[in-house]
Amino acid sequence: MSNNETIESLEAQLELHNSKSKERVDIINQLVAFYLNIDLNKTKTLIDEEERISTDINYQEGIGMSYHQRGVYFYLLGDYENALNFYLKADIILNKSADWKNRIKPKANIAMVYMNTQQYEEALRIYNEIENEIKLIPIDIIHAQMYINIDAAYCFLKDPKNGIVYSQKALQISEQLNSRYGIAVSESNLGGHLILLNKPEEALQHIARSKEICEADGYTIILLSNFIEYADCYLRLQQYETALGYAEKAIPLARKVQDIEKEAYIMKHIMNIYERQEDFKNAFIASRTYIELKEKMLNNDKIKSFNTLQLKYESEKKEAALNQLRLQQTQSELTALKSQMNPHFIFNALNSIQELYTIGDKKMANEQMGNFAQLTRKILDVSGKQKIELAEEIEILTKYLELECMRFENDFSYKIHLSDNLDEDYTTLPPMLIQPYVENSIKHGLLHKKGSKQLDIYFELDEDANVLKCSVDDNGIGRQASASLHKNRSASHVSFSTSATEKRLRLLNQGKEEIIAVQFEDKEDESGNTSGTRVIIQIPV
Repeated sequence: MSNNETIESLEAQLELHNSKSKERVDIINQLVAFYLNIDLNKTKTLIDEEERISTDINYQEGIGMSYHQRGVYFYLLGDYENALNFYLKADIILNKSADWKNRIKPKANIAMVYMNTQQYEEALRIYNEIENEIKLIPIDIIHAQMYINIDAAYCFLKDPKNGIVYSQKALQISEQLNSRYGIAVSESNLGGHLILLNKPEEALQHIARSKEICEADGYTIILLSNFIEYADCYLRLQQYETALGYAEKAIPLARKVQDIEKEAYIMKHIMNIYERQEDFKNAFIASRTYIELKEKMLNNDKIKSFNTLQLKYESEKKEAALNQLRLQQTQSELTALKSQMNPHFIFNALNSIQELYTIGDKKMANEQMGNFAQLTRKILDVSGKQKIELAEEIEILTKYLELECMRFENDFSYKIHLSDNLDEDYTTLPPMLIQPYVENSIKHGLLHKKGSKQLDIYFELDEDANVLKCSVDDNGIGRQASASLHKNRSASHVSFSTSATEKRLRLLNQGKEEIIAVQFEDKEDESGNTSGTRVIIQIPV
């Protein structure tokens, strides 16, 4: 029986139970499970009725089920605060239920909230506990759903090999029970895992099957994933127009379900596609939209209030503090991203490129525009990561410095030095850490210097101390002269970039025995005159 046929059958049964009864509540409960993935407005109406009748007749099981489904409703809206609140209420009521399905559903969805607050290992811990319990129970659709949830956790952890194991488990049971929803989800997830394993042709087969079901049954959220996966596959296959078509189809679906994170991910795809087509104008427009979406995610305070509810559930101050730290670190990464993509840098870079076009140097202009697009993409790629390879950090610095070179009349040069004992492909550091100090060297030290301007960046590994040492060394006017030039500015003024960097360092160092240390030195020549500034950043490895 198709999804639509099942709904029609349940609605017909509902007409036969038009009074306040447990039977009507149970039928509504089944209907809600179908409507949750089709029509959220209809879903809310049904849940309201389910809770109202259950309360009137003191049907505790019905109240617990309505709380759980209201939690799912808020979860699909991205409102994790209210979702967790109702899941917790449901768990209290249903924990002693004779129906094992009702006992585990709230716990499973609490784990989903963990996943959406980036606590994937904790989510897996809960799922594994539930998995051990349901192994003793005859095969049911709940098994498929649980495997789908575990699979989703591995999706977030970017662990496609373990993810495929659970996708296949979920698919096998879904096919056995003829669950079209389960088949659609499992096939979509299989496609996603195969994409990560760089098997786009194989992935397309699974995505196509999922898409067929989603379009027939109205599974909008899964269909959104299908379009994103299609875009990813065709991007990898270098079929850019096809990839762009699916990405553009995904945008209105993401907005319909109010999924800002997926919308941001799609815009990142669109930016990459335009860049590969060398359409740098549209690539830049897409990058700005992507940044705006990331800022919306940052300003969303729903995750903030999660910590309060988490405290209720775990009753552990330490855990709540750790959750807050994770949130602050995420905010710091996004703030650092904003500081690197500041409007002044963008304006200066694009203005310099425009000048190249004006004087007729189209080859260099196109080259630098490509460089700008690549820099934008690289910064966006590393945003939110805890660590990146030193090679990737150097690549970002190089592209940034190449663009800054355009501001000077051939009197600016730079060089990046690596010690012999340093392997840039295996040494890691927090992303977006060095560039603000490089920017300050240029802005405050070199920009106002007459004559030759030199910037040297040294990376060396202190194997005894297990520390990566980075020195940003310029031959600029020095800190004292720079301060004098800016004496008319407010004494309390601190640049956004400097403030964001200092805050980020505090967060990165919080609770750590070995911290990132920053030291500023004024350079002097043999006569004791100022000869520049040196910033030394020491990073534990």
